[in-house]
Amino acid sequence: MLKAYTSAGLRLGVAAELLRGSLASWHQDRLLAVMGLASAAAISAFTRPAILAYNRARERWLNRDLLGALQQLTLALQRDPRLANAYLLRGQIRLELGQLAQALEDFDQAAQLIPRRSEPCFYRSLIYQARGDLQGATAELTKLVRLHPSPTYHLRLAELYLQQGSLPSALAHLDEAVARDPTWALAYACRAQVYGYLGEWEAAVADWSQAIRWDPCPAHYYRRGIAYAWADRYLEAIADLSRSLEAEPGQPCALYLRGNLLYELGELGAALDDYDQAFRLEASGIPLDLADEYGLYARGLAYRNMGDLKTAIASWQAALHPGHQRHNRVLQEQVQRALRQLQDEDGDP
Repeated sequence: MLKAYTSAGLRLGVAAELLRGSLASWHQDRLLAVMGLASAAAISAFTRPAILAYNRARERWLNRDLLGALQQLTLALQRDPRLANAYLLRGQIRLELGQLAQALEDFDQAAQLIPRRSEPCFYRSLIYQARGDLQGATAELTKLVRLHPSPTYHLRLAELYLQQGSLPSALAHLDEAVARDPTWALAYACRAQVYGYLGEWEAAVADWSQAIRWDPCPAHYYRRGIAYAWADRYLEAIADLSRSLEAEPGQPCALYLRGNLLYELGELGAALDDYDQAFRLEASGIPLDLADEYGLYARGLAYRNMGDLKTAIASWQAALHPGHQRHNRVLQEQVQRALRQLQDEDGDP
């Protein structure tokens, strides 16, 4: 929550004039005391309209009257061009309205007035990221973690490095996030994902286990099941996938993956049951998570096991779609190997 007023120069001026008035009263110099207090009152009279306009803007913003809030903030800044929180709030509103260039100008002004506050850097990083300037966003967040090394900012910076394919840098910042908050499930989950991209499956399993410890949700059991499967620990993978499906039955990808593992273990009846249930879920309109690369790969394996090679190839190609993370080299190599083997009549992917 933003404070009502952070114009440092004027606040110091008010304090100085009040102090001068108090000291003059202490020495019984009534004339100087009156003059000092009058000067403070004049400064307050100058800043009061700006504060009132800012407070009206906040009220309108909270009531979702964004254009009315913008009008009041502009008025406040006309009254007091050093009202830093007015720039911050106006920048947030302009960002919400999609006015990225104007929002960036407001956050630049706020950064000059309050250089040690986190908000200007954070919002500027969002704007750079929205423009596709990942290097600019990374530079802003790098400055931010130096000023405020919180686990949240380390995690955000790790996500930016991950998007740029810099896995070691992403891992370093995730290590920092975990060290600063050892109970944060999301940080463990993100680090487990990076370990998976590096093919370090035992490390991934360990982090998914920590994520489950602090947040035992179906998604974390599903993801640990994937890590167990890629580590060739099929029974543990099946147990985790079953836990996930008990809590959230409508997961076609989890059913495809469990079916594949059962198929590999020779339990064909149980595997076909999972495939059939996944087929019916898709037919009923439950969509696949197109961001789930491992799930799409598992779907392809399931269709290949059922003899539908056309759908298998389509699923594997979807797992390699440019919209997905392009830095998961382990999965990419596996999918490409499966596609090559299908072209070989004697191949067994």
